[in-house]
Amino acid sequence: MDQDPSLDELAWRLNEMHKSMQRLVSQELFTAEQRTSERRFAEVEHAIEALRVRLEEDFRVNTARSEARQWERGSNWRQGVYAGAIPTVLLLISLLVQIWLTVQKNR
Repeated sequence: MDQDPSLDELAWRLNEMHKSMQRLVSQELFTAEQRTSERRFAEVEHAIEALRVRLEEDFRVNTARSEARQWERGSNWRQGVYAGAIPTVLLLISLLVQIWLTVQKNR
């Protein structure tokens, strides 16, 4: 009977076991929350990577569109020059030739 624990010692041991069980449950809960957080971070990283890829693709598309518009503007400008300036120069040359021929004829 001397080796049997007293009631106080049993109560203390039960209390220590109870505290240990609470810590174990807390560690399990912590581990579960940690896994959830890691999964969420992985999902966020994946979403950020997908957005980065999409942004790069959109940038390429917009750059190509911008270059195409600049080329069209350049070609429109050239078309305007060809459609307006060249006929005007030809008209002036033909007028000068007619005036010169008239002056040559009257001499």
